[in-house]
Amino acid sequence: MARVTVSVYSTLRDKLSFSSKEFKGKNLGEVIKDLCSMKKGIRKILLEEYELVKNYFVLTLNSEIIDTSKLEKTKVKDGDIFHISPPVSIG
Repeated sequence: MARVTVSVYSTLRDKLSFSSKEFKGKNLGEVIKDLCSMKKGIRKILLEEYELVKNYFVLTLNSEIIDTSKLEKTKVKDGDIFHISPPVSIG
């Protein structure tokens, strides 16, 4: 299993009490599942039905935007950096 640094922002950061933490997994789907299991309520904030990440979150792996429907197929390797960015509003 690879060691991946996950960075979260805004609501997720407040709920999880960290902004960056290391997780292990073979793919991004495993990393997301591990993240969701950390604290009650995270799954509801981050995921829709069928365990898909809500489409307004922006996910990047090493600065590349990731298609949320392909998390299980997106392999990770040691040292990868995975960002979960919340929706942005300008007003």
